Amino acid sequence: MRERKSRFKILNLEAIDLPGLKDGLIGRRIKDARLKLGLTQERLAARANLHYSYVGQVERGNKIPSLKTLSKISRALNLKVEDLIGESENESQSNISSRDLLTQELLLLVRECSASELKLYILLISQIKDYMGKLEYYASKQKE
Repeated sequence: MRERKSRFKILNLEAIDLPGLKDGLIGRRIKDARLKLGLTQERLAARANLHYSYVGQVERGNKIPSLKTLSKISRALNLKVEDLIGESENESQSNISSRDLLTQELLLLVRECSASELKLYILLISQIKDYMGKLEYYASKQKE
């Protein structure tokens, strides 16, 4: 029997050029949070089920973690992903936001889709948005 290859790839944001990623902002936040907890890179890596050298590369800005990896790291640091990628008042010059990352991840997902698949996804998203709008409308009417 022939093994089927998945068309879906594990997402990695290394190819995406978003402010805050390439300059090591996320890595600095990870390092700061790790040090506040008194953890070594090895201990953080063990908690996040990652290799310690990869954690070091992320902290130095040499590697850009995927959202899945950021999620593992944030859980290991008892933080939300938004704490690592979101803007703070002191970093208003950084234009990175979780919405930007999610948009880029969505673009990566659909980049290799056929036209018919894209049409289907657009239809599904439109229907979901319409349904969510109706739910919000009825919920607001019940509160009145």
